[in-house]
Amino acid sequence: MMKSHEDRRAHASGSALLGALLGGALACTPAASSAPAAPSSEQRLCDALPPRASEQLQASLVSSRSHARHIWRDVPPFNADGTLNGYVEIPLGERHKWEFDIGANQLRLDRMLDESVSGYPINYGFVPQTVSCDGDPFDVLVLGPAIPPGTLISGTIVGVMYMDDEKGPDGKVIIAPSVGPGDAPLAPTPVFTPELEAELQRWFDAYKKPDAEQGRWSAVRGFGGAADGRRLVESTHRFYEEGLARSARP
Repeated sequence: MMKSHEDRRAHASGSALLGALLGGALACTPAASSAPAAPSSEQRLCDALPPRASEQLQASLVSSRSHARHIWRDVPPFNADGTLNGYVEIPLGERHKWEFDIGANQLRLDRMLDESVSGYPINYGFVPQTVSCDGDPFDVLVLGPAIPPGTLISGTIVGVMYMDDEKGPDGKVIIAPSVGPGDAPLAPTPVFTPELEAELQRWFDAYKKPDAEQGRWSAVRGFGGAADGRRLVESTHRFYEEGLARSARP
């Protein structure tokens, strides 16, 4: 499904904004990989940011001030047409776990996944101007073919994956873009199929198991619809705005 002329212009302006916001190349830093099964939890998202997450948010806001333009701080989560913005850190099929360094305003290599773990089953990144219960930006999963790291892309919310890990609730909103990098139309628009849902469940349940001895684990608790996904984005954006207001106080 191709976007209208106005939508394509908005996407192009988003691509231009990305170029202005990012001033660095990919930086490399190694690390480790994953772990065991989590205790049962029905919690979908924290009602308020835990103290440690609030402290991390404040530190992130302070560290972003050294950049006149910043991808996480300055890009809104939603566009005028209701689509959601997502910044891709890790492409589909990738075993390098790239993460966005807020202080550096660029990607860095966190670690390589263990050799027993296949590449990511979906494009992975975060939603700008959000913060989740662990103090990191709220995660986004982007349907469709592999998208290069460092790409800002917009899409329609189609669902949410509820997950817990060693840090607490760690849900991920799922979006379907209709236009790929460089405004290349995706026809047909990617669909969130039952087969992909099962693959996400299997992969995200297992990808931390090789690092169990380091206390890492992950457990997918289920999936929700588009309205559930939007609600979690709105909540994590509210956490961000509340933290931003606190940081502005004398």
